[in-house]
Amino acid sequence: MINNRFNVVYHLLCSVNFFKKMNKIYTIFKEYKYKLLLIYFFMLVTELAIISQPFLLGKSIDGLIDGNWLFIVLLFLSYSVSDLFNYKRMVYDTKVYTQIYNDIVLRFLKTNNKPDSVKIARTDMAHDIVGVLEGYVHYYIATIITIFGSIGFIYFTNWKVGLLVTIALIFIILAVLVYYKKIRQSINVRNNHNENKVTAIQNGYVSSVSFFNRRRKLEIFESTLHGKNWFLVGMIQSTFLVGSIILLITTSNNITAGSVITIYSYVNNFLISLRSIPVAFEMYSRLTNIIKRVN
Repeated sequence: MINNRFNVVYHLLCSVNFFKKMNKIYTIFKEYKYKLLLIYFFMLVTELAIISQPFLLGKSIDGLIDGNWLFIVLLFLSYSVSDLFNYKRMVYDTKVYTQIYNDIVLRFLKTNNKPDSVKIARTDMAHDIVGVLEGYVHYYIATIITIFGSIGFIYFTNWKVGLLVTIALIFIILAVLVYYKKIRQSINVRNNHNENKVTAIQNGYVSSVSFFNRRRKLEIFESTLHGKNWFLVGMIQSTFLVGSIILLITTSNNITAGSVITIYSYVNNFLISLRSIPVAFEMYSRLTNIIKRVN
């Protein structure tokens, strides 16, 4: 699920048209704020129910061992609430987003006398505007709740483990800073290269071959940097995950199977959510580079 969220926001924000739409998006949000806030409320309740489930699962396991059924009932209710509000959000937001899209398109078609090719292109762009409201905002609501909710439960259960995984945040940021200076440079070089595409094609086949071979090498180089960065971040995540389990077992008194499962789930969720940091750094690098070009 988290990887899907990364993919959604990554593709939304890497669009060159993103910046041109931000003012428009803010205007749309003000116009439909109550309907959009209701959508985000549904999301908030869904994510809060989901973030409570590892805690309730751990308590359910320990409770069932002792013959207590209270927490398993609460766990079932938590699943039901998350499913219900996610269903309501999915049904309701489709009605809202399609209304926003139609309003944008019909307003444009009514007041503009552009050529048909321009009208077709701009009505298609309206999908991207709505997509930012749907994908970008949804992603960050889910990620923020996961990060703060998970670390809160970890500190509540074992503050030593909480401190350890908080330190992981520092290591991941340092790892990102090491590689993303190079990635930012590679993005700039590749964008500079792509601006010469038309000229290369106009200069003939030989020039085109040289251009596309060069672009392939730049993309491979950038992809290799990404791979190294994700490997380093993944190793940090795995190290702190294993370290957290060891720390929990060696420092806790009267530890139960349920508490181990709870801590493992929250630590894993927290560390996975920290992968949004390299995604954010890359998006920032791409966006700032594009800003300088379109301004």
